Amino acid sequence: MPVGARNAIIILGLAALVVVWERAFTVAIATASQVISVLFVVAMLAAGVAYFRRNQLAWLVLRPWQRVAIVVAALAIAFLLVAGYPLLADRITPLGFLALIVALGLSIWWIIRSSRRL
Repeated sequence: MPVGARNAIIILGLAALVVVWERAFTVAIATASQVISVLFVVAMLAAGVAYFRRNQLAWLVLRPWQRVAIVVAALAIAFLLVAGYPLLADRITPLGFLALIVALGLSIWWIIRSSRRL
């Protein structure tokens, strides 16, 4: 059997599986998306913790309100990425949701950047 015919049979077989088990694939994709979101949030939080562990002085020069703001903004981003959009879908558009996450990230960046200026 030629390689091209074998590959076509494999592709058509996979397409048939998708058509037959569309709901199962939809649930699997939604689950995989949620798992990837959780892993992304964990990786972001780990990167933040690792940054401040390597640069302890960067954390120590922050004022107490800045530390609280950074932690609250990071937790808000984590919440929004993991479970936020379904809760906010009737109040905010997807672009507004993305803008909210970017604004929180920029606020963290601005606090760290402004603490280094003095």
